[in-house]
Amino acid sequence: MNDYLVGIDIGSSKICAAVGRFNKNGELTILGVTSVACRGLKKAVVVDIDNSAESIRECVKKLERMVDIEIKEAYISLPGGISKLVHNTGIVAISSEDREIRKSDVDRVLEAAKLISVSSDKEIIGIEPQQFIIDGYDNIKDPVGMSGLRLEVEAEVLVAQTTIVNNLIKSVNKAGIEVNGICLQPKATAKVVLMQEEREMGVALVDVGAEIIDVTIIKNDNVCFTSIIPLGGNSITNDISLGLKIPLSEAEKFKIKYANLLDNSIDSEKGDFNIKSSYNEEITVNYNFLREIIEARVEELITLTRNEIIKSGHFEEITDVVFVGGGISSIKGVIDLSKTIFKKPVRIGSPKYVGAANPIYAAAVGIVKDASDIFKQGEILGSDHEETENDSIWNQSNKKNYENTSVLSKVRNFLADFF
Repeated sequence: MNDYLVGIDIGSSKICAAVGRFNKNGELTILGVTSVACRGLKKAVVVDIDNSAESIRECVKKLERMVDIEIKEAYISLPGGISKLVHNTGIVAISSEDREIRKSDVDRVLEAAKLISVSSDKEIIGIEPQQFIIDGYDNIKDPVGMSGLRLEVEAEVLVAQTTIVNNLIKSVNKAGIEVNGICLQPKATAKVVLMQEEREMGVALVDVGAEIIDVTIIKNDNVCFTSIIPLGGNSITNDISLGLKIPLSEAEKFKIKYANLLDNSIDSEKGDFNIKSSYNEEITVNYNFLREIIEARVEELITLTRNEIIKSGHFEEITDVVFVGGGISSIKGVIDLSKTIFKKPVRIGSPKYVGAANPIYAAAVGIVKDASDIFKQGEILGSDHEETENDSIWNQSNKKNYENTSVLSKVRNFLADFF
């Protein structure tokens, strides 16, 4: 199992999981992806641990059958919008005699930046460095190996409610899976759907789920804004159900089968048509009316997203907008409508891996990619890798305390290494 990396994306309507492995050239390959319906979450927050654990277990078993391995551990993600970004700075003196900056100096300055006051119901879960400053020279991405007397960092400290993180981990543990680590979902997703130029210049990453829209602004390859809109694809389903007076299950099927916003999609053959409801009753549906329902709600969701980006203060800075998730990305014509509303380039983001090129798998594949990057940096031990003090993400003093802490505390001890 140590040769494999498993990522689990736990959403309100579905759970997606992906498993990857390094090939002989040291490149990450995705061996399998799958998804199942999720029960037990509401707006990205666990409300029923038993149901959510059962859904996770079902998804993992499905993935195990697909790739023929036993899965006992995995990495998970935390939606950006349920985290709060707190800007802070840290400063330390370089400790070595030759004034060369080492990783230990970077670790110390990041710890200094995390010295902020948080309320008792919240905890610091990670840190997003924006830039390092050496003796007054700024815009430094990686200071290790450079020389200086004083090292500073400007960073965004990620804060989340303890209960949200705790219940998420408990759900995974109850499914029989050990949590190896947590990453920030938009940061992980960006690695597999955004180009390096986009992440540097500025881009809005919009993850539309069933019940929430996670809006993230990434610039200079850093997360500089994150927010949640409490609406998603289910609102379209609800409108179809109310407008056509059909059950939600039938409305969801209608949305998947008939949702089409392209102007040339309406022709003489698409007028009234009859369908049978789940109660075996025949219902007459006008296609144009159905299209109007879908278009009105999709336009509202996109407009709300645009307003949220404007509120962030970064709207003029971003070069384009990238949609992921399954909320609206599969609707034909959504790109054209989005371009009209945003007045910017818009596209659907999908992972560039064979068999996983679907926007609904972006987060799960991104988690695997994020974990693999840590492996390649030598910060997490491989199965055949001899442990050294520099290789391990825990130092020897932490390991002794680690063995006597709860699962949640274990994860928190090294969450910062994933950001």
